[in-house]
Amino acid sequence: MINKILNNFYNVALLFILMFATSLVLTSTLFLINIPISILHLPISLILATIELKFIRNENIKNVILSLLTFIIVFSISCLLCGHVYDDSADGNGYHKFAIGLLKNGWNPIYDSQEEIIEKINLDAEENTWAEHYPKATWIYGANVYKLTNNIETAKSFNLMAVFTLFFIITYLINKFYQKKLIAIMLAIGACTFPIIWQQIFCLYLDGFMGIILLLLIIYFYLFIKDDQNKEYFLMSASLIIIISNIKYTGLFYAGIFCLGYYIYYLIKKIKNKDYKPLIKTTISFIIVLIISLLIVGSNSYVKNLITKGNPLYPIIGKDKVDIITPQQPKLFAGKSPIEKNFYSIFSYTANYATTFNEGTPKLKIPFTSNMNSELLSIVEDTRVGGFGIYFSGILIISIIVIIVYIIFKIKNKEYEKLIFIGIPFIITILLIFFFGESWWARYSPQTYFIVLMALFILLTSQNKKLYALASILLLLCAFNSALIFKQMVKTKIPVSGQTRMNLEKLENQTITLKKGGFTGVQFNLIDHNIKFKTKEKVKNETPLYIGRNYYESKENV
Repeated sequence: MINKILNNFYNVALLFILMFATSLVLTSTLFLINIPISILHLPISLILATIELKFIRNENIKNVILSLLTFIIVFSISCLLCGHVYDDSADGNGYHKFAIGLLKNGWNPIYDSQEEIIEKINLDAEENTWAEHYPKATWIYGANVYKLTNNIETAKSFNLMAVFTLFFIITYLINKFYQKKLIAIMLAIGACTFPIIWQQIFCLYLDGFMGIILLLLIIYFYLFIKDDQNKEYFLMSASLIIIISNIKYTGLFYAGIFCLGYYIYYLIKKIKNKDYKPLIKTTISFIIVLIISLLIVGSNSYVKNLITKGNPLYPIIGKDKVDIITPQQPKLFAGKSPIEKNFYSIFSYTANYATTFNEGTPKLKIPFTSNMNSELLSIVEDTRVGGFGIYFSGILIISIIVIIVYIIFKIKNKEYEKLIFIGIPFIITILLIFFFGESWWARYSPQTYFIVLMALFILLTSQNKKLYALASILLLLCAFNSALIFKQMVKTKIPVSGQTRMNLEKLENQTITLKKGGFTGVQFNLIDHNIKFKTKEKVKNETPLYIGRNYYESKENV
């Protein structure tokens, strides 16, 4: 009975990934023939994803229908919860909502200018560089959901769905290969303690989501190179590559470097065994996946940027690049190497110092110590120093020791094959810490937390009771570390969200005057609540909307 339930929820998790990737391919293909997002896009994507699920899982039709119905329930609950929590973040209201709103209202980013849609729906906004040039995976998903619900807040349901998906995929796979449900659940909980997703669970930031997709890609790509005839592992790897390549530029970079690490191992093994046929087939198959990812789904970003700017990664690199990192890092980091920045970021008190605001110097601390009140107050969607949580430095030290001992033990016993799953991503992650300039900022380096998950995996699959005890302690520390983050986000975000809802409901069916200079994404919240608006440089009796730092002119006492 438990196995049947677990199998059903695993299918639901796969459906989310398949639907997401299918919606990206479908929407992007239709963009190419000048068809914008419609109310049918998401249902059609779900139907196609269900067919794909049937193909790769060989389930009977009854089980497939049950999984589909379960998915609809889980997805609906996720949208309902997200729809009642308002994103008040800077980036969420600055350009994420803006891009999603334009796409939902007919913007074709390949052919249309933003200005056409802005005029069509009477926004007071200018064209946004980030919306124009950035990869658009979560925006396309969000716009498809928004088209169905008419509530822009449901667009961020990808974060909740990602946590659900990660939990049940890890649980199912560990139970499949180790036949131990307790260990499977413990590892799944450990994976879901990923701190970045809990910082961003209430907003449209996408770094936590990208981290989960990257983790799943590493797992499925490894499973595929171990069993390169398995159509489930191939299609899941392909779907995850399509998604992560179009979430953000760093997603493409991380997917490339981790998959390349495993592919080199696969290449050497196949050449050594003179097993050329599957090698050629696999190589061609993933070249096709990359073509779909970059030339079809990426046609509105990578291809368009190359044509219009001569640079597929505009505006992050190139002669006209916009430096978004230096102003956001502490002044202390100026001129320091990536490893020095990482050391100060990981081993300092959690804080939100940046060059352009809240100036300060990161202060080193002894692992597992804290200045609880001040550190908790620093936790936001994009915490800069100590962004993996108050106790992460100590957790990381324990994890690195576990992995190093494991590697030494396996090398000593010449168990080289068993090193591949842990060894390749561990080495790549360490190299990124030493050489990737942005890895000090937690939300830009989700792979750093994978070190902890590798250690948990080693301890829990060791079949040693003493190591189980250490794994339990490490898991509790991870859970407590992330629970503090989530508690702080609930404490700061839910009251503001409640105030926002009350304010918007009070203003429904009215016409208000907005103060110019606020975040333009908020205007879609007003449209959703049937609130008409005009803008002025100055407003009388300035009253906060409580969302996106926008203000309006109250009719009271005017």
